[in-house]
Amino acid sequence: MESFIEQFLKKETVTGMIFDVDGTLLDSMPVWAHSGEQYLATLGIKAPESLGRELFSMTMQKGAEYIRQTFEMSQTPEEIKEGIIQVVARAYEKEVGYKPGAAEFLKELQKAGVPMTVVTSNDLPLVLAAFQRLGIERCFRHIFTCGVFGSGKDDPAIFHAAAKEMGSSTDSTWVVEDGLYAIRTAKQAGYRVIGVADAASRQEEEKIRRLSDYFVSDFTQMTQKKEEGETR
Repeated sequence: MESFIEQFLKKETVTGMIFDVDGTLLDSMPVWAHSGEQYLATLGIKAPESLGRELFSMTMQKGAEYIRQTFEMSQTPEEIKEGIIQVVARAYEKEVGYKPGAAEFLKELQKAGVPMTVVTSNDLPLVLAAFQRLGIERCFRHIFTCGVFGSGKDDPAIFHAAAKEMGSSTDSTWVVEDGLYAIRTAKQAGYRVIGVADAASRQEEEKIRRLSDYFVSDFTQMTQKKEEGETR
């Protein structure tokens, strides 16, 4: 009996896969959600539970400035940012794991010879720390980070660069993402999309479902053997 991913690869033309990292391959969003309060705890400052929600839509620099002003801290925004990065780095080095089924999904794609790249808003050292521990760094032709590339996922240029790296045409390159804004960018640029559910994007899930060519609650849907007569 074929798995769904085996059926998917037979049904669809796939010349390349572009993966997001946080909330897609790695179950790392809870780390970011609590990084500000965990950093403040190292200084003996108790943060409200709402801090993570306040910081969620901010860049790390803006978040550091927000923390400095809100808690009237003597540290500079750069020092705060560095402190948060250290908290997060420890988690990526030691704790952060896969989203359910992600490891098996990557193995199936490798077995099928599908080229893969990464496009992430995260910093490269954090991504590499987790990928090297999990042994998946070599799965990808290249890891594109928005910071190094110079533009975010609201601009399709970074997706185009990833597709070019794989020698993959736009209409047969699949972007695997949990973020609505990135999915919208990819779809408008002509890419196919597999949307992935994540708690951090739950409020936007219905919009993500509508935009995505496929939507999965987790990657086990893409890898488990399907029963006779079962449909997607």
